[in-house]
Amino acid sequence: MKILDAQLQLDLDGKIKRRFFGGEKLGYVDIAACSLAHWLYVMEEAAGVRLVADGEYPALRRWAKEYVSDQAVKRCLPDRDKLVAFYAANKEKFRSEIKAILQQ
Repeated sequence: MKILDAQLQLDLDGKIKRRFFGGEKLGYVDIAACSLAHWLYVMEEAAGVRLVADGEYPALRRWAKEYVSDQAVKRCLPDRDKLVAFYAANKEKFRSEIKAILQQ
């Protein structure tokens, strides 16, 4: 995450270097990193834990907001509130599955 954040850091004048990893348009790296933009925050909320502290990776956090607010991306992402509700309701099931996998 530190490497990704560094690619999006502000320049010396405080201006954003790039909106997305490849510039002003979405690219392959943005799509590959989409789990950080949408799913990570969904999982954090559903599990009630913070995996990334509020002050960590500010450029990556800004990118995540840009990414999920892009009109093309919005049409493809599942509804955030429904995802949080689904994962929160099935939290124990997922924990059991993970424990079973780890015990193998």
